[in-house]
Amino acid sequence: MSMRERILADPFSIPLNDNHEEDPSKIAVINQQPPATKKELWGYYLYYNGNNGYTMFSYMPTILQYLAYRGGFNPQTGGACDIQNALSPCNVRWPSSSGSVPVSSMMLYVQSISFSIQFLLFTTFGSLADYGRWNRYILLTATVIACTAQIAPIALVNDDGTHWGAMMAIFIIALISYGTTLVFYGAAFPTLSDNLPIVRNARVSNISPKECAAVVEQWRNHVSAISTTWSNIGFLILTAVLSAAAFAPWSPESILGDAPIYNFIGTVVCGGFWILNAIPYFMFQPSGRRGPPLPSGENHLTIGWKSIIQAVKEARKLRYLFMYIFSYFMFSDAVSTINQMTSIITGEVTSFSALQITLQGLITAITSIIGCIGFLYVTKKFGIKTKTNLLIIVGLTAVMPLWGCFGISMNNFGIKTTWELWFFSAWSGLFTAPIWAWQQTMLAELTPKGKENLFFGLFGVVNKASSWIGPVVVGAISESTSNIWMGWPFVLGLFVVAAVIVVFIDVDAAKLELAAYENTAVSPEMSKEKDTTYY
Repeated sequence: MSMRERILADPFSIPLNDNHEEDPSKIAVINQQPPATKKELWGYYLYYNGNNGYTMFSYMPTILQYLAYRGGFNPQTGGACDIQNALSPCNVRWPSSSGSVPVSSMMLYVQSISFSIQFLLFTTFGSLADYGRWNRYILLTATVIACTAQIAPIALVNDDGTHWGAMMAIFIIALISYGTTLVFYGAAFPTLSDNLPIVRNARVSNISPKECAAVVEQWRNHVSAISTTWSNIGFLILTAVLSAAAFAPWSPESILGDAPIYNFIGTVVCGGFWILNAIPYFMFQPSGRRGPPLPSGENHLTIGWKSIIQAVKEARKLRYLFMYIFSYFMFSDAVSTINQMTSIITGEVTSFSALQITLQGLITAITSIIGCIGFLYVTKKFGIKTKTNLLIIVGLTAVMPLWGCFGISMNNFGIKTTWELWFFSAWSGLFTAPIWAWQQTMLAELTPKGKENLFFGLFGVVNKASSWIGPVVVGAISESTSNIWMGWPFVLGLFVVAAVIVVFIDVDAAKLELAAYENTAVSPEMSKEKDTTYY
């Protein structure tokens, strides 16, 4: 099969030579969910096309960093910060023992604040999405808030830095709502994938469990990788359009990309693009795509905490799943911290050049698509397992903090020059972008049926519970040493620990544990819930 056939395989076309008899006992279970439609699937892809996160790691943090520099002060002289030399010291007022912190530390602490709030939200509402249409309602609400927050910075376009705190609040709201959309979007993918016609056909056929599992894994990999690819296509579209606009004349001696207003325009365009791409998914999702009703006697505000506690108690029976979640705790924090550190360093090295940031984003967008499609092709051609792919991707991503360690003692090497930023824009696209597709597929393989939102919610909780650690640690290191590069060894250590844990996960044994878990009622409540499991 050619690469084109592998990538463009049609999940709505059931092979004519598939003469497996259907098992009547399985049909009733399958019919608890409507089959996925082409419009629903493409709506799902387009949603991620818009929700590509570009402004969250480029324009919005750059705007906050820029306004903070304008409103901050040089701790050595007490005067204003030098916008033209962003590598020089610059502090802002902060509720700490010293009364101020470097702008780089403030940026990292902002990330920690948002992740801490997300932790509380996901713990409370994560498993609620297993019931009724709550997944849809939460995703829709978070999307509206996130898009509004991405457009809102335009109100500060002429600010002199006095209101950098307002931009900080907008950025925190944007981070919280954006993180929420990622969790609940991801939680919807196993149900969508498992109800593709070709997968439904395999699940009702009298084929071996191993053959059925292979079909399910293949199409989960496909949907996850293609959706991630579409996210990067959206990323590419935005960066291409904004890169072209950056060269438009702005004044007799400069272009638009060199003007501070360009960052504000960029984030408005990103927010509008997301709105347009989100509409089809909410329009074409079948009304029957829902979970069971909320159990009698349960409360909307407490069921999340009860479910998380229950999930943790099941750690003994799902030890490989929880091993994986713990490893994800490590490498998710590491990847998140890399993105934040790189964003801050890029602003400092380029003196907040919107043109440089946009063009580097364009390189990342192109290489992200190549990376996702390339890993998907190699996976299908050579039958590489999800775990193996994940280890390869984690290992290659770890090159970035390793390289950054050289910047501790060197002035012209170690992610300290423009050419290195360009190089790592490409490297990040090729190897960091695919990590989200394969970590999601790995989780889906280890998650009990009917509990996708619970465990994806737990996944999101662990993600946010861990993601504040890196920024806090690196922020504290940066505050005490005035050198953000001192944080790279800590990030590298997170990757090493995560990779070691993944190595010891036995996926085949994990699937046996999962089957035993699904077939055993661990409590009367779960037994009742199992009888109404929604696939």
